Order: sequence, then C-alpha cells, then structure tokens
Amino acid sequence: MKFTETTLTVEISNIKSAKGEIRIGVFKKGTKITGKADFGQVLVASGQATERAVFRVPAGRYAVAIYHDINNNKRLDNNFVGYPKEPFGFSNNFRPMISPPDFEDCAFDLKEGGTTVEVKLR
Repeated sequence: MKFTETTLTVEISNIKSAKGEIRIGVFKKGTKITGKADFGQVLVASGQATERAVFRVPAGRYAVAIYHDINNNKRLDNNFVGYPKEPFGFSNNFRPMISPPDFEDCAFDLKEGGTTVEVKLR
C-alpha cells in the first residue's frame, strides 16, 4: 500500500507572549489526544500574534493539540483542579469544559491536496 504525503498547515492565533515554546502535536485516528503525538513540532515563541507550522504526513483523519509552554518546562501546567494554566488549543477550536477532548471532538480529514487548520489559543 502506498502512502502519499500531503501538506498539513497549522495556523496558530492568539499568541500573547514572546516567552517559551509553542508545542504542536498531530494525532492519527485511534490515538488519544492526551498521549504521545504521532507527529510534532516545537516553535520558539517569536512575539508574533500568529505562527504557522507545516507538516508532511499521509492523507487521513487527524486531530491537533497545541499548548504554549511559557515557562519552558516541556509540559502543560495545570491548576489544582486540573485546568491548564498555560494557553492551549485544539483543531476545530474545540473548547473542553471539564475533561480533555476525545479524538472525534477535534478530528478533521486531511485530503491529498493539503489542508489548513486554524487553532486559536485560549
């Protein structure tokens, strides 16, 4: 079976700090969004309100999770009830209320012609 790679562009908006790193995880269908990403990138926060990351991955169904690791400790810091203290976002701009999203909450189809996904940090 041949897998054709295509372009997934992730546009991240609402970046409010020039500190730290923006960590992007791309998850294949069947993967938990809270687990290890199938594809990932780390961008150094530049002070721009928007950033863009480009991935070359096979066409398929994916979800994206992003967090802005402002203090550079390589993890998403949470408050005492487990809600993130650092900016985060998901594909489909899904906004979880109490628990992390399921894959299908954030899922989208990446077609062979490429797809752009916009994620607004919260």
